Amino acid sequence: MKSIKTKILLCLMFFLLYSSSFICADVTFPGPSGYIHVPSATTMKNGTLEFGFHTRFFDTDGGSADNYFTNMGIGFSPIRDLEIGVQKAVDSRRKKEDADPDPTVNFKVRLPPMGKDFSETAIGMLFDTNPNNYHTLYFTISGVGVGWNFGGNQGSGVANYGSYDKAAEKPKDVFIMIGTEVTPGKPGERGYRSHYYIDYNGDFFSAAWRFKSHRGFWAELGVQGKSSYSEFYDYKPVFAGIGGIF
Repeated sequence: MKSIKTKILLCLMFFLLYSSSFICADVTFPGPSGYIHVPSATTMKNGTLEFGFHTRFFDTDGGSADNYFTNMGIGFSPIRDLEIGVQKAVDSRRKKEDADPDPTVNFKVRLPPMGKDFSETAIGMLFDTNPNNYHTLYFTISGVGVGWNFGGNQGSGVANYGSYDKAAEKPKDVFIMIGTEVTPGKPGERGYRSHYYIDYNGDFFSAAWRFKSHRGFWAELGVQGKSSYSEFYDYKPVFAGIGGIF
């Protein structure tokens, strides 16, 4: 299984590094703009406000499929090449007296071009306001990124990116992220179009079909692989989302 995953990662990296840059700016699961779970090397357009809602179901010990986890993200770009966002998750399993997961705060800065082949680069950070959870610092170039999880408490904290080391009872420190829009739209295209995405967030692969308007509104349906966080949330493979740009 690991060898198959490695081959897929290498093929995606080769494809991305030798292809043109992709312009992706929709809000992802964790909050930054990008693909499905993985942030892209571009930032939101200056002066725009974006939102995204993603829902996925999960099993509990009793095997019920009525529980769902919803990520609600919003972001804006106050100046060119900079975006700031907040993401809040809602867990339907929690009772009224329980608190939902704490929000995360993210920012991303687009860096100067690095030649013709690597024109899109960015550095960003996702800060988790839960003191037990881990923060993530990442650098991405042409759809391929590397991330570092730090902070948090071993045995009780989780991270938004990378896999979980069950033996060490903490998220892995360093990991690779890959993301791409398989069929990017042409500049100036208008109307509603189908867009297809695939990414790997250091833990599992995801693929999605996004039906998107040139005005910025979109609806999404996708699938994701098995996560190493199954002891926390045993997610169903199908998820859905909606979003918009103002």
